[in-house]
Amino acid sequence: MKRYTHVVLFRMPPLNGFNIETPEGKLLSDARPRGIVRELNRLNDRIEQLETENDALRADLLLWNEQEVKL
Repeated sequence: MKRYTHVVLFRMPPLNGFNIETPEGKLLSDARPRGIVRELNRLNDRIEQLETENDALRADLLLWNEQEVKL
């Protein structure tokens, strides 16, 4: 699995900044971590959504399997 990577930018005015490359290939540049935190929070929300959908699909599959066994 590809990970987040970063490069420190020593000449990014007015402060030193950094670049972060996301696993999707996005390049985030910022002097403060607010943009990075927003992106990470968006990804965490997407992970939670997918886990919820997975749980719902698993429950539907188990219910369907029980109905098939009864027939």
